[in-house]
Amino acid sequence: MIKNSKIKRSFHPVMFFIYLSILVIIISGIADALNLQVTYDRLTTISGEVSTTTVAVNSLLSLDGLKFLLTSAYSNLNEFIPLGMFLIATIAFGIALNSGFIKVLCRNLTSKVPKFVLVFLYALFCVLFSIDSNLGYVILLPIGAVLFMAMNRNPIGGLALGFAMTSAGHGIGLFATSLDYNLQSYTEASARLLDSEYTVSYGSNLIFMIIISIIISAVCTLICEKLLVRMFGRNQIEDDNETMLDEKTEKKGIIGALIATIVIIIPIIIMLIPSSGDGFVGLLLDKSQSNYMQMIYSSDSLFIANIVPIISLIVGVQGFVYGVIAGTIRKIRDMVNFSTDYLKKVGGVFVIIFFASQLVAIVRETNLGTIITASLSNVIAASNFSFIPLVLIIFVFTMISNVFYTGSVAKWSIMAPNIMNVVIKANITPEFAQLIFRAGDSITNMITPLFVYFAIFVGFIEVYTKNKNDISIKECYRAVIPYFLTVMLVWIAMIICWYVIGLPIGVGIYPTV
Repeated sequence: MIKNSKIKRSFHPVMFFIYLSILVIIISGIADALNLQVTYDRLTTISGEVSTTTVAVNSLLSLDGLKFLLTSAYSNLNEFIPLGMFLIATIAFGIALNSGFIKVLCRNLTSKVPKFVLVFLYALFCVLFSIDSNLGYVILLPIGAVLFMAMNRNPIGGLALGFAMTSAGHGIGLFATSLDYNLQSYTEASARLLDSEYTVSYGSNLIFMIIISIIISAVCTLICEKLLVRMFGRNQIEDDNETMLDEKTEKKGIIGALIATIVIIIPIIIMLIPSSGDGFVGLLLDKSQSNYMQMIYSSDSLFIANIVPIISLIVGVQGFVYGVIAGTIRKIRDMVNFSTDYLKKVGGVFVIIFFASQLVAIVRETNLGTIITASLSNVIAASNFSFIPLVLIIFVFTMISNVFYTGSVAKWSIMAPNIMNVVIKANITPEFAQLIFRAGDSITNMITPLFVYFAIFVGFIEVYTKNKNDISIKECYRAVIPYFLTVMLVWIAMIICWYVIGLPIGVGIYPTV
């Protein structure tokens, strides 16, 4: 509950997703009656083949639409990406949390590291761990809540910061990510429609991404410390499972957990070493690929496909080892009870996930997201803008598109071939166009209910709200809007400055030709 504020009742997040679902169904019927459709060019393969496609609205106010609504609820939930990852992470996190490991670790950190520095490091970690979206939302969000509680702050402040940073940090960081790998192929293929010899490297945006990661983390830390910490107030959640141990016992437990971490990480590192053989070395890589980036980020890479289970295993083992040494785990049943108790605590998240999964599936079935994205890219392609106006229109239209169509790679496969001609004519490099797209694509992740991890964030807000009657979608948005506005302004300022000054965005890559 936010300090010193009178909470005006608004509908529960579950009703928010239900109302939006009904609204989308009605809009699909109206759009179908108006014969709303769009024709656009789309890259069908990363080899550069382009097909002209016409997409019309699929009405759900029809017999087929009714059949979909009545029969797809289970498949919609089953295909909702965060569900399985959230369950795996919750089991491991419950062990680490209730054994006392995470609480003691956070308490020790807050006593030895200045709060501003600690919050900045947490924000930066959230940006870095956006290398895999699941990882940031299912692991780092609850850690943020515990960290803020250790500082005697409202845990919702930690959730809001973690969600904002992971969302805004989507695909950026201090090294190339899977998004670089996936977008690069479509950027290069689109550029080759005009220049058959054009090549785009994986690290074409890396310099800019390193700098923006640090700046966004620092600025949002400042917003958190100067504004949101005061707005949310102090911690009001009582921890019924807190077990107080003497400092010596806690220290032994922490040391044991860290040793266990090293023991686990060593074989993981070995499994990430490139090797041409079929043995243990390089086991997590896709050895059929030609370079290391492709080995890690390929769809057949065991590492990128299983990073959440891998990190969850590490977290679970840390909690188990700490608990055994500190005496909070005396038998296997204790470990099982820790996970079970935490699952009960976060049970409301699963309810929100169910209704969010239905909304996402309904919007996807109507084709509204595709039509909006294609229409906006066609407007850009037909425009006569250049220089800063063109940069801004790509940025703003990508933001709008992402509200309705959150798949980054799928969205870029539509936008890239349509806007590349006007981009190159304006003397803007394809790599800089990709960077502008990534900026707009990440910002609205934190406010669109169609972003699959938005449901995870809203669910955690309910978990850490003292009075469950106070939870509302209005309060969820109130927690992230300051970050949304801040990150948007930072991105705009940075992109324009880079464009005007002509600073490199990657090694040997500049905003203009």
